[in-house]
Amino acid sequence: MQDVTYTELIILEYRDQTELSDAKHDGKINMQDVTQIELVILGKEKELTLLDSDDRIVTIQKPTDRIVVYHHQCAEMLQILGVDDRVVGVRDTFEAQVRRFPVISAKPSIGNGGSPDIEAILSVDPDVVLAYTFYPAHELLDDKLPDHIAVLRMGCTGIGELGGLEGIEAVREEVIKFGYIFDAMDEAERYLEWHDRCVDEIIERVSEIPDDERLRVFVESSGGTETTRTGIGAGHPAHGLCLLAGGINIGAGCIPSDPGGSSCEYGDIETEWVLDQNPEVILGRVMGGGVRPYEQDDNTLLKAYYDDIRGLPGFENVAAVKNDRVYIITNDHAITPNYPSALATMVKWFYPDRFEDIDPQAIHQEYMDIMDISFDVYEQGAFVYPELS
Repeated sequence: MQDVTYTELIILEYRDQTELSDAKHDGKINMQDVTQIELVILGKEKELTLLDSDDRIVTIQKPTDRIVVYHHQCAEMLQILGVDDRVVGVRDTFEAQVRRFPVISAKPSIGNGGSPDIEAILSVDPDVVLAYTFYPAHELLDDKLPDHIAVLRMGCTGIGELGGLEGIEAVREEVIKFGYIFDAMDEAERYLEWHDRCVDEIIERVSEIPDDERLRVFVESSGGTETTRTGIGAGHPAHGLCLLAGGINIGAGCIPSDPGGSSCEYGDIETEWVLDQNPEVILGRVMGGGVRPYEQDDNTLLKAYYDDIRGLPGFENVAAVKNDRVYIITNDHAITPNYPSALATMVKWFYPDRFEDIDPQAIHQEYMDIMDISFDVYEQGAFVYPELS
């Protein structure tokens, strides 16, 4: 009951106010917050009010037993918490992902995210709809649903836009929120134990790499052309992964912010600029175009992207190409709650001598076991290219 005691001390002005002490998110800290915290600790609260990843105050009625999911990464979190059987409706893209979502993929489709089918959502009578922070659009989803259906926009994309240690702490807070929402704190803590064990060791060892020995990395996404590449800078989860792995993202501060209105640096950058920068490593994030790493056992699509980068005019003179340091990660692997296994792969790529003993596949298999799905990462899937030997 330390949280209760601390909140009481805040009310008495003996302690400084914290975000979590305002349990009802009404801008005031009083005995109502103490009562709410006590109920949450006891698991007897009738509603839960929290800030989602879109910085919106959302109130969810408890228990939360009926879930609609648009968000693939959040769906992984539901599997981690063992509540995937509560899903009553899904976006149409889940149907083709049977290996990744063995239970959820069989749930009724409520249409695509670009134009949500409100009637289909209402027909499955959800308590909560899990959506991306940016998709579906608020005016197409939130504004058209009745007040008793909560729309929760969470990240679940790994370290998210904050990156670094702040991003890791944000991951922990997000997982704990999910644990409280779905009354699955034991499962949330199991995931966090795995997460912290994997990530903390890597962070500690990366911190020992001198600044002048850190690799200069160009981070990009699939979909570029010969003249322009889709650069990834600050505010994107792939940028955060690069930093955690000990890389220096040369695009940070040089790529314009996403025109969609977010602070994320993401968009076109001249190929000539990349040539001039001569990066030591090129890290490509592939998504879309039929890439489903859990459903495909061959790496044809990943290799095609790899070859595309290496074959760009003039890139035969770029250090990353000359030294065979072009690497491909998949969005559905790296930009998810499974990011620790992708991070382990990246540190082995970047600094093989320092991380010779790290086994990314073993870490990945542990994640499969935490999600409680039957999937053998040693025999199935195509997650990175080139594969580690």
